[in-house]
Amino acid sequence: MKKKTEISLNELPDSVKAHIAHLERVRRDFVANVSHELRTPLTVIQGYLESLLAQNLDETKSWRKIFTQMFQHSVRMASIIEDLLLLSILETDDYPLQEKNKIPISKMLKKLVAGIKDINKDKKHHISLKANSKVLLDGAENELKSLFSNIIINAIKYTPAQGHIKIEWTQENNRAIFRVSDTGIGIAKKELPRITERFYRIDKGRSRDSGGTGLGLAIVKHILIRHQGKLLVESKLGKGSVFTVIFPEQRSHI
Repeated sequence: MKKKTEISLNELPDSVKAHIAHLERVRRDFVANVSHELRTPLTVIQGYLESLLAQNLDETKSWRKIFTQMFQHSVRMASIIEDLLLLSILETDDYPLQEKNKIPISKMLKKLVAGIKDINKDKKHHISLKANSKVLLDGAENELKSLFSNIIINAIKYTPAQGHIKIEWTQENNRAIFRVSDTGIGIAKKELPRITERFYRIDKGRSRDSGGTGLGLAIVKHILIRHQGKLLVESKLGKGSVFTVIFPEQRSHI
């Protein structure tokens, strides 16, 4: 059998690298433009469906279930569009980081967890938050909020009812650490290298049922690149997962 030869992007001729970069820009611009154009008609559709659901008319009662399903799917489509737009922005090299110094992350996490608990009543998860208010972070506030939110929501989606989710914000070795542990379905070892790919689904049926866009961890990856951070994932099938985000020392304050 012939051995496969792996070629690094840096080893390719400049003309090939330039062509690849051009194709990537075209792809990114196409996704951004299409997503933007879909926004307005989808908002109109959602508005009409909301109005129909708000009315309690006899002639529309038999259609209520259909309207409800249509509205739920329109909300999911809107979520995918917003995630695609955010991802296309994060992938743009010339998009500046909206830096803020010494952001109180503990306050941000408390608000996120309070909001998540409100929408998570059906599963009755045991969610705990331990956040060191003294640990501050430099970075783009909205991007960091999206990062934390995506990781927490990911844990909620894949943790069965009555499961435990533990959220931590602390400092270790002068570096700010964000950690989410869950008692969810877990991830097979062979799947771990691919979980931050766009639209990659470990279990297609289960992911679709959970209502995820398949873009959350791709967004996390790009936000971390912009903040010089890294993501570590430990997981066992049927036992749960631990997602750990490590920020560099120069961004952490205490």
